[in-house]
Amino acid sequence: MAERDEEERTGKDWARIIVPRVLRAAFWAFVMGGEVLIPLSFPEIGGQLTQFLPVEQTQFSYLLFIFIGFEVAIQLLRGTIFPYALSMARALISIVFLVLITGGGVMSITLQSMPQIPLPQGMSLVFTIDFKAILAVFLLMSLLSIVKNLLQAMDFLSEMAEEPMIPAELP
Repeated sequence: MAERDEEERTGKDWARIIVPRVLRAAFWAFVMGGEVLIPLSFPEIGGQLTQFLPVEQTQFSYLLFIFIGFEVAIQLLRGTIFPYALSMARALISIVFLVLITGGGVMSITLQSMPQIPLPQGMSLVFTIDFKAILAVFLLMSLLSIVKNLLQAMDFLSEMAEEPMIPAELP
């Protein structure tokens, strides 16, 4: 079966190749953020969770969809050079989003009077968190991820170049 040309593959052969990749991609998509989308889809739970996020629920959902999409593409293209490039792009996007969402490492959360938090009328609590050092560590980890994927891509390409190439026979 491995000696067959791609033109001779049947639907059953393609299913053996594609189904495990799709199942792996679905599993990793769920691990990378799919489980967070489940409680966000329920208004009672999602509203409670997203009030503590510095972005709106729709923006957070879009961010999760982006990362889930990257993970699905990475898993589907496994065994090629593309997962390394997609992993580097995902790390760059996470750097940009981390800086934008956190406002450069300073976040403010405003809590207004709610049934769970009784405050006097017209009063609100503002929590400001300065975590520039923690953000710097996350950014360094993302840069290390980019370098790691770049080195893995170079290793992948060098292994592919070392494989013996058997040229087609001349007529």
